[in-house]
Amino acid sequence: MSLKTKTSNGFSFCILSIALFLFTNVRCMAQQEDFLTVDYKKIEHFVEKENAQFEKLILRFADGDTSLTLDELSAIYYGSFYSSQYSYSEASDKVRENIKSQNYTAALKLCKKELEQSPASLDLLGKTAMCAHYAGEENDIYYQRIIQILDVIFATGDGKSQQSAFKVVAVSDEYFIIYNVFEANLKQQALVGHCDQMTVYTEEEPDETTDIYFDVTLHLSRLHSLFGFDTDSKKATKKSKKKN
Repeated sequence: MSLKTKTSNGFSFCILSIALFLFTNVRCMAQQEDFLTVDYKKIEHFVEKENAQFEKLILRFADGDTSLTLDELSAIYYGSFYSSQYSYSEASDKVRENIKSQNYTAALKLCKKELEQSPASLDLLGKTAMCAHYAGEENDIYYQRIIQILDVIFATGDGKSQQSAFKVVAVSDEYFIIYNVFEANLKQQALVGHCDQMTVYTEEEPDETTDIYFDVTLHLSRLHSLFGFDTDSKKATKKSKKKN
């Protein structure tokens, strides 16, 4: 089954096709030893002990700095998980409500405010780009930031197995990639070890499925800290309805 870019609700993430092209033609041909190594402990230490440097990286990212290296972008993306100053959150319910009612100007205002606290959130960046488009405030900086985050995620693996899973901060990133980068729908998902196994299909080939693996180690560690249970020892499976 082939995966390609998708147009969501009439809004084309056309620039994301560049990132997808690079991923499809370069990352999938790479060997596992070429994947980006993400050292969570090292990143956590950097965020906690060198906060001023981390802050500078965040500001450069927010300003659309295209000179940021892959390692620096990795520190920004995964470091957001450990930061006490910043967070990694999806768009708020208020943003979603305004988008649903097509009040894109109000939604954009909220998105910009929320990006100050969650500058690397794919879900929030995607909705900001969409609202800016419909509100007549096109700004390539949002696309640039999305592509930079995707470049980091795609550099960590090929998504074909648990060993080469895409490393993500939040489950919402998985959905963003499946629905907004790949033209795919989610048929089923399962927690297998430290990975989400996402079984997807396309409208053109609904009977053919592909498994995409996402490493959700950070998400599981947050659940463990909140609820105190070992998510790695459990396997959960559920079927998912088509997302509109």
